[in-house]
Amino acid sequence: MIVLFSLIFMFGYFIWAFAPFLGPAITAWITPELSEWAFKLPVVVAVYAILVIILWIGYTMATTPPPMPLERPLEIEREEASGIDEDKKEQ
Repeated sequence: MIVLFSLIFMFGYFIWAFAPFLGPAITAWITPELSEWAFKLPVVVAVYAILVIILWIGYTMATTPPPMPLERPLEIEREEASGIDEDKKEQ
């Protein structure tokens, strides 16, 4: 079903996009001005899709609260700061 829909859509888009070059017998109802939209519409949709993604990222960054600070340092940071390795302590 999806393959059939894709093929029909591809054929229709080809007719829409190249109507002025196919001759008046095939595409008498598609004017050259209408055929231009076959190229303009996907570009506009792609630009708006990218802008919506950027808008969503910006909104998420603006509304996400900052992380809570740690009350005490992690054990790993404490060991690195002191320079003592756990293996050396046991020996």
